Amino acid sequence: MFQVLTLDDSFDTLALRQALWAEKIGHQITSERVSTPDGEAVRQMLWLADPEQLPRVIAMLERHSRGEPLRDEATEASGFSSGASGGLWQLVRQTPLTWLVGLACCLTVLCQYVLGQAAVFEWLAIVPFELVGSQHIAPAPLSTTLAGEWWRLWSPSLMHFGILHLVFNLLWLWVFGRQIEAIDGAWRFALVVLVSGVAANLAQYATGSVLFGGLSGIDFAVIGYVFIAARRRPMLGYQMQRSLMIFMLIYLVLCMTPLSSAIGLGAIANEAHLGGLLAGLVLGFVLPRRAPGATS
Repeated sequence: MFQVLTLDDSFDTLALRQALWAEKIGHQITSERVSTPDGEAVRQMLWLADPEQLPRVIAMLERHSRGEPLRDEATEASGFSSGASGGLWQLVRQTPLTWLVGLACCLTVLCQYVLGQAAVFEWLAIVPFELVGSQHIAPAPLSTTLAGEWWRLWSPSLMHFGILHLVFNLLWLWVFGRQIEAIDGAWRFALVVLVSGVAANLAQYATGSVLFGGLSGIDFAVIGYVFIAARRRPMLGYQMQRSLMIFMLIYLVLCMTPLSSAIGLGAIANEAHLGGLLAGLVLGFVLPRRAPGATS
């Protein structure tokens, strides 16, 4: 993050944060005491993940000073960033790990279609297994994974059961995972993804399941992390509505009831969802706040 502007303490940053996120500008806002001729005063510091975005931010603030909306009306109507729609590449530069995880999931699903589900699962399932006939498997114990095939603790997160399953999971990663990477940095995002993926997979394996997969455990983790961060550190620009968290909790509970099968949701890795959510909430509480200006 790079410090670019100092704002008066009386400046209401809520609308600015919302506008910056709408424009896909990674940022955070901190409050600090500074010395002035009249003594000490509190100022709000604006930090950007990409300092090249500063001219766009200044243009927003100039419109605000004239009593106009922070975002250009034409931009809001079109849904695209003003002028600097150097677009896709710029988004990739802001949150490269979010895109990398999504790309890895897409390539894995492509391999599932090309090579077959069984071949990919034999390599990425949480434990090695052998096919017995066409309907049964003989899984190895977890100790086999721990003896050297460590990637299996996380790799089930890459596998998905169909395109809709993949798209749904990538949507949540895009909405919430990129907030973590843009605000708290790539290393913090990587830690959340790694820890929550392992936690979710082990939680599901503990129920006796072997053939499971999906990014949803990590999705629940990033949702939980952002929910905590938006309340403990609201000045940083995290966006998370309480109503959405309530919806996700209702969905989590619904999937644990027979009603989920009755409405056609099918088999769901509920324990992975719960394990991921708990991991995200815990990480949101225990991870120390990054120092302002620290780069990722």
